[in-house]
Amino acid sequence: NRLSAVNNSTTMLAIYNTLAKRCDPYVPFLNGPLSQTNQVSVEGVRYIQPYARYQYYGVDFNHTTDYHPLASAMWDKAMLRDHRTEFYREVKDIIQWRLREVNG
Repeated sequence: NRLSAVNNSTTMLAIYNTLAKRCDPYVPFLNGPLSQTNQVSVEGVRYIQPYARYQYYGVDFNHTTDYHPLASAMWDKAMLRDHRTEFYREVKDIIQWRLREVNG
């Protein structure tokens, strides 16, 4: 099965790195810790600051937009709202790259 050949840690890490980069402009940023300390793994993107969950689910927050003009709660959903097509194209490109790499 060709798909199972690319459904591995290398593929998932590439996809989650792309997700983190795409989401970064949407992550609230005042002086940097939240945006700059995410951890990307084969399981996803994790924001490790103690207040990350509070910021992520913060409804009706007035996130400062001085440094990240697109900053919002639920930044992954906001990014997908604005860039779903581009992100899906990048995921498709990663999978195709991995298929070429695996199949030679």
